[in-house]
Amino acid sequence: MSRDFHLPGRSPVIACEGMAATSHPLASAAAMEVLRDGGNAADAAVTAVAVLCVVEPHMTGIGGDCFCMIAKPGAPVWGYNGCGRAGRAASIEALLAQGHHTIAPDSIHAVTVPGAVDAWAAILAAHGRYGIDRALAPAIRYAKDGFPVAARIAWDWSQMVSKLRQFRCCAALPARRHGARAR
Repeated sequence: MSRDFHLPGRSPVIACEGMAATSHPLASAAAMEVLRDGGNAADAAVTAVAVLCVVEPHMTGIGGDCFCMIAKPGAPVWGYNGCGRAGRAASIEALLAQGHHTIAPDSIHAVTVPGAVDAWAAILAAHGRYGIDRALAPAIRYAKDGFPVAARIAWDWSQMVSKLRQFRCCAALPARRHGARAR
């Protein structure tokens, strides 16, 4: 490894008893807390992604999809496809009858029924030690009590304010600044 420790940078992280790496420190900390409290990797992963849905909602959310592969020594790889399904009334015939030959990415017809939360429950049921209520507790706490907004997140959100304000439900969105508490 060639790194000058007198300059800013990151060192590789090594551990013996557990590790979590996410795009946000609060999600990583929540996952590590799960591991310290006796949860396993499945519990920590679901907890971390639920926290990410609150603290980085523009990057992931409960309205999204979830794909998972779990490998345990001596066992076959377990996978779960938690991608959204088409709505019950959606069919090629119905869309063609309405004159749709293509579907734009921002069309209501491009939206699927979210599969993430169902996938989280399935992952915990098959491989977790926690129930969904315990796994979601840190995310619920941040959603209720707020959390500090990181500089990058504040910048990302600021880029979307004008787009979001066109919707009545978002008209009063405050601009977030680094260090502000989101509630």
